[in-house]
Amino acid sequence: MKRGSGWESITQSAECGEVLAKVAARRTKGERVYPAHEDVFRAFDDCPFNKVRVVILGQDPYINEGQAIGRAFAVPASTEMPPSLKNIFKEVECNYPRLSTPKPTLESWAKQGVFLLNTTLTVAHGDPDSHAPIGWKKAVTIPALKKLSDEREHLVFMLWGNRAKQFERFLDQRQHLVLEASHPSPRSVKRFRACGHFRKANDYLSEHGIEPIIWTNVP
Repeated sequence: MKRGSGWESITQSAECGEVLAKVAARRTKGERVYPAHEDVFRAFDDCPFNKVRVVILGQDPYINEGQAIGRAFAVPASTEMPPSLKNIFKEVECNYPRLSTPKPTLESWAKQGVFLLNTTLTVAHGDPDSHAPIGWKKAVTIPALKKLSDEREHLVFMLWGNRAKQFERFLDQRQHLVLEASHPSPRSVKRFRACGHFRKANDYLSEHGIEPIIWTNVP
């Protein structure tokens, strides 16, 4: 698997290799694991380390067949849009009225340096959090967030939901903007609405001379 430039210390570490071996063993035993093997590190492939501008931290991949593609919250264009993604797009529309939302693959965001990272990179079919205990957070998620926080400046981190908020302690808020909100799932969307994160992120990037993200449909 090709990795995005600058992530090698994490994706090629011994700890990451151990987690991948556990996932491979589960696949060999017949467990249906999402996303597909070649898409597990798609978020890293999308965003070379030095190109990241915004981090959106999700939980674990979608648990239904045909949905998870290795980007947090994203799904294939041919798949029905999950409720969480619908709610995210509604918030984009609130921030940027009268402009169309992007494709559900979120490829346009990823190409602009939006690092769509799940805290756990794999999951078993129909079983949320099933791969949370196997070591993804220690081997990949925490090192990736700390590396960004320590080695980059003026990034925006969007932490949605209580699980994502747990990673706040690894981020230097003197150097970066950390935005927190409830998860955009139907159960907590009332507290996610009107968070204004997309416009706040662009305001912060612009203040520091960084090109803002086009959150709406890219022409």
